[in-house]
Amino acid sequence: MHIPEIKYSNILFATEFSEQWKEVFIQAINISKQYDAKLTLLHVLNTELIDLLIFDVGLERSSAINKKFTLAKDYIENARKIILDRITEAFGEEIVNQCNIIVERGNPVKTILAVAEEIKCDLIVMGFKGRGVSEDYTLGSTVNKVLHKSKLPVMVVHNI
Repeated sequence: MHIPEIKYSNILFATEFSEQWKEVFIQAINISKQYDAKLTLLHVLNTELIDLLIFDVGLERSSAINKKFTLAKDYIENARKIILDRITEAFGEEIVNQCNIIVERGNPVKTILAVAEEIKCDLIVMGFKGRGVSEDYTLGSTVNKVLHKSKLPVMVVHNI
Protein backbone atom coordinates (compact mmCIF):
# COMPACT_ATOMS: atom_id res chain seq x y z
CA MET A 1 0.00 0.00 0.00
CA HIS A 2 1.28 3.42 -0.96
CA ILE A 3 1.11 5.93 1.89
CA PRO A 4 0.66 9.47 0.55
CA GLU A 5 2.98 12.16 1.81
CA ILE A 6 1.41 14.77 4.06
CA LYS A 7 2.23 18.34 3.13
CA TYR A 8 1.13 21.28 5.23
CA SER A 9 1.36 24.67 3.57
CA ASN A 10 -0.65 26.88 5.92
CA ILE A 11 -0.79 26.27 9.67
CA LEU A 12 -3.06 28.06 12.13
CA PHE A 13 -1.92 28.30 15.75
CA ALA A 14 -4.92 29.27 17.89
CA THR A 15 -4.09 30.44 21.39
CA GLU A 16 -5.67 32.08 24.38
CA PHE A 17 -2.20 32.73 25.85
CA SER A 18 -2.56 30.30 28.73
CA GLU A 19 0.48 29.46 30.87
CA GLN A 20 1.93 27.02 28.34
CA TRP A 21 1.33 28.99 25.15
CA LYS A 22 5.06 29.29 24.46
CA GLU A 23 5.61 25.52 24.43
CA VAL A 24 2.70 25.02 22.04
CA PHE A 25 3.89 27.89 19.83
CA ILE A 26 7.33 26.25 19.64
CA GLN A 27 5.61 23.09 18.32
CA ALA A 28 3.73 25.15 15.72
CA ILE A 29 6.92 26.99 14.68
CA ASN A 30 8.82 23.73 14.28
CA ILE A 31 6.05 22.12 12.23
CA SER A 32 5.87 25.17 9.98
CA LYS A 33 9.66 25.06 9.48
CA GLN A 34 9.62 21.31 8.82
CA TYR A 35 7.02 21.70 6.07
CA ASP A 36 8.12 25.17 4.95
CA ALA A 37 4.57 26.28 5.72
CA LYS A 38 3.09 29.67 6.41
CA LEU A 39 2.25 30.14 10.12
CA THR A 40 -0.63 32.23 11.41
CA LEU A 41 -1.20 32.97 15.09
CA LEU A 42 -4.82 33.60 16.02
CA HIS A 43 -6.04 35.02 19.31
CA VAL A 44 -9.79 35.32 19.78
CA LEU A 45 -11.12 37.75 22.34
CA ASN A 46 -14.24 36.12 23.72
CA THR A 47 -16.54 39.12 23.95
CA GLU A 48 -19.83 37.26 23.61
CA LEU A 49 -20.84 37.71 27.26
CA ILE A 50 -19.99 41.41 27.26
CA ASP A 51 -21.87 41.92 23.98
CA LEU A 52 -24.87 40.02 25.35
CA LEU A 53 -24.94 42.04 28.58
CA ILE A 54 -24.74 45.31 26.71
CA PHE A 55 -27.50 44.27 24.33
CA ASP A 56 -29.78 42.94 27.10
CA VAL A 57 -29.13 45.51 29.80
CA GLY A 58 -28.06 48.57 27.89
CA LEU A 59 -25.11 50.78 28.74
CA GLU A 60 -27.23 53.59 30.11
CA ARG A 61 -28.79 51.27 32.72
CA SER A 62 -25.68 50.28 34.59
CA SER A 63 -22.48 52.18 35.32
CA ALA A 64 -20.78 48.89 36.30
CA ILE A 65 -21.49 47.40 32.89
CA ASN A 66 -20.42 50.66 31.26
CA LYS A 67 -17.10 50.46 33.10
CA LYS A 68 -16.60 46.79 32.11
CA PHE A 69 -17.47 47.60 28.51
CA THR A 70 -14.96 50.44 28.43
CA LEU A 71 -12.23 48.20 29.85
CA ALA A 72 -13.05 45.47 27.34
CA LYS A 73 -13.10 47.95 24.47
CA ASP A 74 -9.72 49.31 25.51
CA TYR A 75 -8.33 45.77 25.71
CA ILE A 76 -9.64 44.91 22.26
CA GLU A 77 -8.06 48.03 20.78
CA ASN A 78 -4.70 47.25 22.41
CA ALA A 79 -4.78 43.46 22.05
CA ARG A 80 -2.70 43.27 18.89
CA LYS A 81 0.04 45.45 20.36
CA ILE A 82 0.03 43.43 23.59
CA ILE A 83 0.30 40.18 21.61
CA LEU A 84 3.10 41.49 19.42
CA ASP A 85 4.98 42.56 22.55
CA ARG A 86 4.48 39.12 24.15
CA ILE A 87 5.74 37.26 21.12
CA THR A 88 8.68 39.63 20.62
CA GLU A 89 9.66 39.33 24.28
CA ALA A 90 9.45 35.53 24.24
CA PHE A 91 10.86 34.75 20.76
CA GLY A 92 12.34 37.90 19.26
CA GLU A 93 11.49 40.18 16.37
CA GLU A 94 12.35 37.56 13.73
CA ILE A 95 9.43 35.28 14.70
CA VAL A 96 7.02 38.23 14.69
CA ASN A 97 8.09 39.00 11.13
CA GLN A 98 7.79 35.35 10.04
CA CYS A 99 4.20 34.72 11.10
CA ASN A 100 0.89 36.37 10.42
CA ILE A 101 -0.85 37.56 13.58
CA ILE A 102 -4.62 37.87 13.68
CA VAL A 103 -6.72 39.14 16.57
CA GLU A 104 -10.47 38.64 16.30
CA ARG A 105 -13.38 38.95 18.68
CA GLY A 106 -16.38 36.72 19.16
CA ASN A 107 -17.05 33.07 19.83
CA PRO A 108 -13.63 31.33 19.93
CA VAL A 109 -14.75 28.06 18.30
CA LYS A 110 -16.69 29.70 15.48
CA THR A 111 -13.91 32.23 14.91
CA ILE A 112 -11.10 29.65 14.85
CA LEU A 113 -12.98 27.53 12.31
CA ALA A 114 -13.96 30.55 10.19
CA VAL A 115 -10.43 31.97 10.10
CA ALA A 116 -8.95 28.55 9.29
CA GLU A 117 -11.32 28.25 6.33
CA GLU A 118 -10.89 31.87 5.24
CA ILE A 119 -7.09 31.71 5.06
CA LYS A 120 -7.16 28.14 3.71
CA CYS A 121 -5.29 26.41 6.52
CA ASP A 122 -4.56 22.72 6.34
CA LEU A 123 -3.67 22.21 10.03
CA ILE A 124 -4.85 23.79 13.27
CA VAL A 125 -2.52 23.63 16.27
CA MET A 126 -3.88 24.22 19.78
CA GLY A 127 -2.72 23.66 23.32
CA PHE A 128 -4.55 21.84 26.06
CA LYS A 129 -3.74 21.60 29.74
CA GLY A 130 -5.66 18.78 31.35
CA ARG A 131 -6.80 19.39 34.89
CA GLY A 132 -8.55 16.19 35.72
CA VAL A 133 -10.24 13.18 34.19
CA SER A 134 -13.75 14.62 34.20
CA GLU A 135 -12.66 18.01 32.85
CA ASP A 136 -10.58 16.43 30.08
CA TYR A 137 -13.67 14.73 28.63
CA THR A 138 -16.07 17.63 28.97
CA LEU A 139 -17.31 18.93 25.63
CA GLY A 140 -17.37 22.46 26.98
CA SER A 141 -13.78 23.33 26.17
CA THR A 142 -12.77 25.23 23.06
CA VAL A 143 -10.29 22.53 22.08
CA ASN A 144 -12.87 19.75 22.22
CA LYS A 145 -15.39 21.75 20.22
CA VAL A 146 -12.82 22.59 17.55
CA LEU A 147 -11.80 18.91 17.43
CA HIS A 148 -15.39 17.83 16.87
CA LYS A 149 -16.40 20.54 14.40
CA SER A 150 -13.28 21.01 12.31
CA LYS A 151 -13.04 19.55 8.83
CA LEU A 152 -9.26 20.02 9.05
CA PRO A 153 -6.70 18.05 11.03
CA VAL A 154 -6.25 19.48 14.53
CA MET A 155 -3.04 18.90 16.45
CA VAL A 156 -3.53 19.22 20.19
CA VAL A 157 -0.38 19.70 22.24
CA HIS A 158 -1.07 18.44 25.75
CA ASN A 159 0.72 20.25 28.54
CA ILE A 160 1.08 18.78 32.00
